[in-house]
Amino acid sequence: MLYKILFSDGSCYLGGESYKETLWNNIPDKQIKQIAFSLPDGNMFVLKGYDEFNHIVEATQDVYNSNKFTLRYQYLMGRLGDKVISYRITLFEGKNNRYSIGDVTRREYTWGKEYSNKPTKGWKKGIIK
Repeated sequence: MLYKILFSDGSCYLGGESYKETLWNNIPDKQIKQIAFSLPDGNMFVLKGYDEFNHIVEATQDVYNSNKFTLRYQYLMGRLGDKVISYRITLFEGKNNRYSIGDVTRREYTWGKEYSNKPTKGWKKGIIK
């Protein structure tokens, strides 16, 4: 399981088993209280208290073999008003990479410019205060 969602009505949803099939788009249209994401080292990373939540996975694809891709990062995002808090989790280790697998980097962006200065799709509603 990649993540577990707890909805405001007390029900739960278990996310996908792989980064290729996260099942993010299958999440029921309910208010999310919190999401617990599994990290590569087995620990959990919990997001809660946001107006909306999002999750994307960044990978590179081999130009010679369309079935071969390399996972790079997982982004866990929460929106509060016009601010997006983004947590980037490293999923690969390379010679020139200063981050190790499982490292978390926190960044803040303006709503609509949260990924490469562009908006993302797939936001799920949280509990509006």
